[in-house]
Amino acid sequence: MKSNYIIIIIIIIILSCVQLYSKKPVSIKCKNVNDTCLYESNLWIMDLNNDDRYDACIIRICSGAITGHNLLDKSSKTLTNDMTATLLGGTVEMKNFNLTIYDLATNNNICRLYYDNNLASVVLEDYTENGNNPTTYEEADNYFYTQQMGSTLLITKKAEIDVQSVLLCSLDGRIISNLQNVGGWSQFSFDMSLEPSGIYLLRFIARDRALTKRVVYLR
Repeated sequence: MKSNYIIIIIIIIILSCVQLYSKKPVSIKCKNVNDTCLYESNLWIMDLNNDDRYDACIIRICSGAITGHNLLDKSSKTLTNDMTATLLGGTVEMKNFNLTIYDLATNNNICRLYYDNNLASVVLEDYTENGNNPTTYEEADNYFYTQQMGSTLLITKKAEIDVQSVLLCSLDGRIISNLQNVGGWSQFSFDMSLEPSGIYLLRFIARDRALTKRVVYLR
């Protein structure tokens, strides 16, 4: 187990040095993960797809075990190594954990990291004061209306929101398309001609929040 830990750290350092990532990998210390930690708990978050979005995380828990997960990045924040994570509930082993990420510079929780069993993926989203539960898909319905026109998905704003980017993702977290610098746009469209029928996720990244909407595409 210790050798696996060392190998992972070496890989992260090498990749960071050669700048293969759009977003640099971060190593965040986890606090209060267990009352009797035998090892220092850590959380590593990385951008493996070189698309300026985090998409993987590695968690080292108190027993020394290391687990890796796909990550769905719904956050507008950039993480740094001097931040800390605190477990709010659940356990990493049971895949029901819910952590907050605290930024010492702003003296605030800025992100929430939790495991979503429906997506079979870890989700990173901006922290809000609306309780500790992850935001729901229904929240995005207040702002966006979607319709299918042939092989095109058309998204129209229903209410004012300062959207900066819109991502179309598969349920396993794969980014299919990424629209950047869309501030001021009232409509967004995605070509689905190469995608199969199924459920997809639309991620709307605004300056003050990140929303996710489910959409069904039928060929």
